[in-house]
Amino acid sequence: MSFRFRLQRLLELREQHEQAKARELAAAQDVAEQAEQAREAIAALRADSHAHVHRATRRETRIGHLQQLGTVLASLDERLVLATDVCRQADEGVEAAQKTLEEAARDRRVLDRLKERHTDVWRTEEAARDRVRMDEAALTQFARKQEETTTAPAENAG
Repeated sequence: MSFRFRLQRLLELREQHEQAKARELAAAQDVAEQAEQAREAIAALRADSHAHVHRATRRETRIGHLQQLGTVLASLDERLVLATDVCRQADEGVEAAQKTLEEAARDRRVLDRLKERHTDVWRTEEAARDRVRMDEAALTQFARKQEETTTAPAENAG
């Protein structure tokens, strides 16, 4: 007879749930990474634009050109703030996904430990049943040999 865990289906569902949460975490991490790359690209563009404005102020540049560069720089500042907010929200999404994955893993581990305990109890009980069967077989064999030895001298005497 083999061991059968009554809650095996629930354990499998918990494992599937944990795997789904792991996929969600990976997706959230991808979103956060993409948001960070976009923010870094905007920050680099802003730094280049700021350097361009700085160079333009050293040369004789038209005031209209400087105003245009200032407008571009202000726009990039706004986009950088928005990108930073998107990064923060993406990071919060990663944290939330990490938390749900940890909860799913904890729920699965509880059932895993319960299954291990039930398996250990079953093995112990199975070993005890095996010992009882072996003892019964040994006693039966001993009783037959005793019977044979007691009936053999009686047959020889007769």
